[in-house]
Amino acid sequence: MNNEIRVENWNGYNIRFIDLNGEWWAVLADVCKPLGLQAKLVKQRLDDRVVLNYLLNDRFGRPHNTLLVNEIGIYKTIFKSRKPEAEAFQDWVFSVIKYLREQTGLEGFEVFRMMDKEHQKQAMTRLHNGLSTPIDVDYIKANTIANKAVSNKYGYPKMVKKEDMTPQMMKDREPIVDETVDLMITKERYSLDFSVSDAIYNRVQKED
Repeated sequence: MNNEIRVENWNGYNIRFIDLNGEWWAVLADVCKPLGLQAKLVKQRLDDRVVLNYLLNDRFGRPHNTLLVNEIGIYKTIFKSRKPEAEAFQDWVFSVIKYLREQTGLEGFEVFRMMDKEHQKQAMTRLHNGLSTPIDVDYIKANTIANKAVSNKYGYPKMVKKEDMTPQMMKDREPIVDETVDLMITKERYSLDFSVSDAIYNRVQKED
């Protein structure tokens, strides 16, 4: 195969990235190793659109079927790890792919959207499973609180919609969504009398 291959190192682990028609894919086994995951098991839970078989030559020039994952697949794989290093590895992967993209003149902002979409899905699933009878307004409430909190943090007088947020705002939004979901679940589970929105807004304000 003549596709360009780049090898990057994270904490002693070599991660191979392969350029397939202008899109960087990573060797799934390389991504799984530092996360303590098994590539074959991870592959079973990944959509066919984000993983594929590729003939990759070994150091002796012999071709082997190798599983590759694209950007979305990489982040989906990282989200499956419970290791504390997973977040640091995610940040590293993003910086590497951003660098590789920039070498070909491509913008890297869309990766934030992909990461946010996966995180959003997981947060809303936790909310759905944590509430006794979740309704649409619960999901709207959780997202509105998070959006307003991030907007307040950055000094905006009105709520900024998620699609209009900067990459840093979107990154800061993730833990706020998680905390909002946790508080909503805890409030219902223990029949507590407090305002989730006030608790979040006050916490973010004190953080600043």
